[in-house]
Amino acid sequence: MDSSSLSPDQMPREPRGRGVSRAIRTRQLLLVAVILALAVWVAYEFLVPLAWAAVLAIAEWPLFRWARARRPGRDTLLALGFALATALIVLVPLSLAGVALAQESQAAIDWITKVQTSGLAVPPWLAGVPLVGARLTRLWQEYLGTPGGANTLLGSLSASSVLGWTRSIGGTLAKELGMFLVTLIALVSLLARGDQIRGHGDAVAARMFGEFGRDFLGRMIDAVRGVVNGTAIVSFGEGAVIGVGYFIAGVPQPLLFTVFTMLLALVPFGAWAAFGVASLILIGTGSVLAGALLFGFGVAVMTVGDNVVQPTVIGSAVELPFLMAMIGAFGGLAEMGLVGLFVGPVVMAALMLVWREWIKPRVEGDPAPS
Repeated sequence: MDSSSLSPDQMPREPRGRGVSRAIRTRQLLLVAVILALAVWVAYEFLVPLAWAAVLAIAEWPLFRWARARRPGRDTLLALGFALATALIVLVPLSLAGVALAQESQAAIDWITKVQTSGLAVPPWLAGVPLVGARLTRLWQEYLGTPGGANTLLGSLSASSVLGWTRSIGGTLAKELGMFLVTLIALVSLLARGDQIRGHGDAVAARMFGEFGRDFLGRMIDAVRGVVNGTAIVSFGEGAVIGVGYFIAGVPQPLLFTVFTMLLALVPFGAWAAFGVASLILIGTGSVLAGALLFGFGVAVMTVGDNVVQPTVIGSAVELPFLMAMIGAFGGLAEMGLVGLFVGPVVMAALMLVWREWIKPRVEGDPAPS
């Protein structure tokens, strides 16, 4: 029979496994590497949304599995519900912040115009600041107290510049919303096929790295879940508690400051900047005691949250020294954006796991001569 008349299923195949020659095996590996490189190149713009989807799927998997046990046979429908809930959790705070910013934008423009026209009076309490009060008063008078100084300092700010900045933010937000839609679609797929994906991952890890690979994959999944849940729960909790302080102390736009504190608490020292600015605003308007008490309250909340609550929530999934956790968070943020806040510490946790379980025993041990 002529080979050209054979169907693809009838064509002779190369032997697999031990029967494959070294040259054929090398070409197979090269083909796989080329295909993987092409796939990464094609999907490059979507790697961050896909990473977000993977992080969210790992974090939500225990709850999804609990829901699936009570509604069996509806994996896709449940996955759609989880994706919708995720979208609401993310978009509602951002929408509140956007509405508040839009409401305050005109007031900010009016304030800038007034300061550039007539200057800003020196606060009465500024001169009483120990050691530097006189110097601060002189600098204030030079750069803000007169129209000329205020124009020099705030001359680049105007209604047109604020409008241009708003438009650029709007364009960036539209792009990010499109990427977020990709994240939600990928999240549905990952949740609906979670068991199958985990099974393939375990098989590949065990085949490539042995039992260590299977254990390593499980530890990394636990680390991702611990970092995401611990960071998100503690950050939103810290922001909500400090938000109560904003309302009691009389901070302008307390809801906006609360939302920003929740979001900035995801970044190391971010929440400190939020309630620090709120305290300075109170002090600048003459409420010195309220500003000082708010700052002290924020410090207490962050100290308890970061040093007591967060380690308890995360547990032993991520055992990182503070320096490595900070480098992982900031390095991940710089390289991958917000998702890097979760991926970066997990990468550092992977490094620590490899060191403790694989490299350190070999370094410290005394292997027998071969």
